[in-house]
Amino acid sequence: MGDIFSQAEIDALLSHDELRSVNDLLRAKGLETKQIAGFHRQLHDLAGSGRSAEEILAVAMAAIDDLGGDKLNNKRQQQLENEISHVVEVWMPDNQPTQPEQQRIITSYDFKHPARVNKDQLRTLENLHDNFARLLSSTLSGAFRAVVDVDTAFVDQTTYAEFIMSLSNPSCSYQFTLGPTNGQAILDFAMPVVFGTVDRTFGGKGSSQGVDARQLSQVEMGVFARIVKRVVEDLEATWEPILQVEISDIELETNPEFMQITAASEIVILLAFEVNSTNMSGLISLCYPFFTLESILPRLGQQSYVRQGRVDRDALRVENLERLENTPVPIRAEFARGTIRVDDARGIQVGDVVSLDTQRDEPTVIYVDNVPKFLGLPYTSEHGKNAVKISAVIPAQQEEIYKNRSRPVPLLDAQ
Repeated sequence: MGDIFSQAEIDALLSHDELRSVNDLLRAKGLETKQIAGFHRQLHDLAGSGRSAEEILAVAMAAIDDLGGDKLNNKRQQQLENEISHVVEVWMPDNQPTQPEQQRIITSYDFKHPARVNKDQLRTLENLHDNFARLLSSTLSGAFRAVVDVDTAFVDQTTYAEFIMSLSNPSCSYQFTLGPTNGQAILDFAMPVVFGTVDRTFGGKGSSQGVDARQLSQVEMGVFARIVKRVVEDLEATWEPILQVEISDIELETNPEFMQITAASEIVILLAFEVNSTNMSGLISLCYPFFTLESILPRLGQQSYVRQGRVDRDALRVENLERLENTPVPIRAEFARGTIRVDDARGIQVGDVVSLDTQRDEPTVIYVDNVPKFLGLPYTSEHGKNAVKISAVIPAQQEEIYKNRSRPVPLLDAQ
């Protein structure tokens, strides 16, 4: 690693297309260009050494640690390992001995954990749910009234039985139906996250320390349900670039063994999000059974899904406005208001005069679908029809005042 490189050698080592992502991640660690070039020289030599891919990866990651630099978070560290593995796979066939028996590439296959979703689709799912992590951070920060960091911890394929075994008991898990696939999924909140959120809601520091593993009370369920409602809206917004998703049939389950949304041996896609705040940390897990995503998977290969989603949202907004323009809305004008006793109402005769609470110079209240929206004055149109001329708009904060206004009960004047 202490070799001296010329600028031409450095440029040649960094020019490989398959190294671009590795270069970016190593720069994020704060490594210098010459250090990165030296690492690539060592990685190239390792690829031709005849070692297995696992051994090469282990030596390469140890070499990176020796170089120093800043520590990457879990997500970026995993991404760096994946990218280096990809580079080793690209470089190894060209550098292996040419004996026929060593040209065969043997890939292990785990029949207990078959990979039913390819790497590109998993990467698209991860990129899609990175936005969910950002929305979660905003939602939880609003609930905590403090900064809460949420990062994608990992994306993995496993069996449903192993996912259930990984949950705590009692747990705080919400199973729901993901429309339009009509398949079910599970959103699990680690108990430290739940108790920390409840503690912060009631004015505490947002910490779960000292709280034993126990069932949630009815009050705690109600408080946390308001947070879950916003999280569900965030998840719907996450899927919007792919398709319009409506989440329904949300049920809370505190015992994981009672959640039977698929067979125990069924493959599921598990996404985990790491939540960190000043006094609380934990995981939020999102579990999609394969059959729930099966009809959506072909769309996950589209590289331009984000841009298409934005265009669809703009077009949908314009269409909705056009539909609303021709929607009939009931409207009525209240020229006066008053109340009388029941006995007085029974005795009203033709020619009697009833005193109302409204003054002669008070404006008319105009209701749109029984909601006071405008003030107006009596007016006669050019065709001689009774009309109301709008003179002011009622502020939203004063609508209830006009809707519920009342005066003292007047007396009945008879003539």
